[in-house]
Amino acid sequence: MEKRFEELYSRIGYPQEWLQEAEGYAPADSYVIFDPAWAAEPVPEIPTISIYDLFNRAVERSPRDTAIVFLDRAATYEELDLMINKYASLLLKLGVKKGDVVATMLPNSLQHWIAFYGAGRIGAVHTPINVMYRDEEIAYQLNDSGAKTVVALDLFYNLHFEKVKQRARIDNVIITNIHDFAPPDYQPPQSLKLLWDAPKTRPEGTLDLFEAIEQEEPVDIEVECDPQEDVALLLYTAGTTGVPKGVMETHFNLVFNSLTHSHLISVSAPREVNYSIMPMFHTAGYFLHTLPAFYKGGTVIPIPLFDLEDTLRIIQQYAVNTLFAPPTFFIALLQHPALGSYDLSSLEFTIGCGAPVPTAIQEQWQKTARITLTNGWGMTETNCGGCISMIGIKEKLDSIGVPVCAEVKIVGDEGEVLSRGEVGEILFRGLQVAKGYWNKLEETAQTFQPDGWMRTGDLGYVDEEDFVHLVDRKKDLIIASGYNIAPVEVENVIYCHPAVAEVAVVGVPHEYRGETVKAVIVLKEGHEGKVTEQEILDFCSQRLASFKVPKVVEFRDQLPKNAVGKILRRVVREEALRDQPEK
Repeated sequence: MEKRFEELYSRIGYPQEWLQEAEGYAPADSYVIFDPAWAAEPVPEIPTISIYDLFNRAVERSPRDTAIVFLDRAATYEELDLMINKYASLLLKLGVKKGDVVATMLPNSLQHWIAFYGAGRIGAVHTPINVMYRDEEIAYQLNDSGAKTVVALDLFYNLHFEKVKQRARIDNVIITNIHDFAPPDYQPPQSLKLLWDAPKTRPEGTLDLFEAIEQEEPVDIEVECDPQEDVALLLYTAGTTGVPKGVMETHFNLVFNSLTHSHLISVSAPREVNYSIMPMFHTAGYFLHTLPAFYKGGTVIPIPLFDLEDTLRIIQQYAVNTLFAPPTFFIALLQHPALGSYDLSSLEFTIGCGAPVPTAIQEQWQKTARITLTNGWGMTETNCGGCISMIGIKEKLDSIGVPVCAEVKIVGDEGEVLSRGEVGEILFRGLQVAKGYWNKLEETAQTFQPDGWMRTGDLGYVDEEDFVHLVDRKKDLIIASGYNIAPVEVENVIYCHPAVAEVAVVGVPHEYRGETVKAVIVLKEGHEGKVTEQEILDFCSQRLASFKVPKVVEFRDQLPKNAVGKILRRVVREEALRDQPEK
């Protein structure tokens, strides 16, 4: 192995047996390991410390720099750290101990970061609950994780927790209101009205977050931490394949990705300013690019709910330079008539996440915003950025990039390594891979292999230039007349049609073909009723093999999406099945 590889992988603590295996792969194999030459700057040694201690180093370096801007109010690193340590004292007073799980039901906010780092400060485990969850889902996560302490927005508590308390044991409830840190003259965008207009309440038996921590002294204790074993973050998967699973992310996982993400993607501006739209019940809420920004002493701008006009104002006003978001986010910006009147020149990195950004959208963004829009890929189990395009160094629009200080190989049904260009299951290996699933030994064994390789369930291939390409989820493949059809391939073609805003392609049952291809389309404003099904079919016929061309086209006003803006193809498929005529 060349010297630059030895230096990097020795520095980050990569297992020697993994490197020995890496040397055994042939150039023609569908395998790639991250090359240090692709990094914006050298990745340093990974410290064996807690995620709070990593944050505290930034506090010591830059105490008076702005750490967070929330609802147009700033908090410096030393101000945020004081709140974190007072909150940690409150947790200790409530009986929370190292290893205990503390749940939150909060939108992206300063309060959420206090809760995350405060739990890490005393060795507790932070588990965020999806703010879209209903009573049964909330109760399941509380019971599965064993969380007895909850920090919640008072609105969410009032909506859900009286019923939830009957199904889950909750000893301590700490509440906060969206107003609690906002400046008096803050004018909320329209999207925030639901949260903003909800009156501040104090349900019986609860504590007010800011009132309670005001009475506390900052915690002043040393907590022993085994970074590679101690769980810092328990994130629950979306549950699209069954009961949600809690993914155990250790302090080392979080520290590792904070450093690698920061040094591989480094802005030229003096400080990073991150527009944080990805929700904090999702792995992207922590790594794209918030924990890396905190590690480098940058500024994070948490966004509770997306508002199109306010997004453009924030980018311009605060000179945002890193922006990670799902394809639907960029599609919405591109359709905004006033996009060109805002100054977006501060942006250095715009990267798609949650789902691959169609090439047509990337090209439109480049033309309009004058900045490259690349793709990345990751899972909760890889602590987000498993693969990323290294902008200006190693990038390719139609790929998901290269593994982040890690390895990828493509295997067939029998586990054999395929040749480059062949489609198979993506296996991922790296030190950022999570510890396993909470209290689920069988599922852990199925996904996390003894030799370090993790089965992703995603289909893809590695090309001749070492780029990884995502084809689709195994379960999303359409099999029509014996042909395997990747929905994303058909979607990418349809996105090239100038009238198409959004599309989801699914397979529906067919008596002769087994399955056939259906495209569900949302048209851009002004094109409704002007585009026919036949026009879409003809457009696809000119660009796709005949067996990939949709046989059914449906136009809708909107498509179902999850909380991070990813189009829910599964829901579209279920709806299509319900619409099938009875035999």
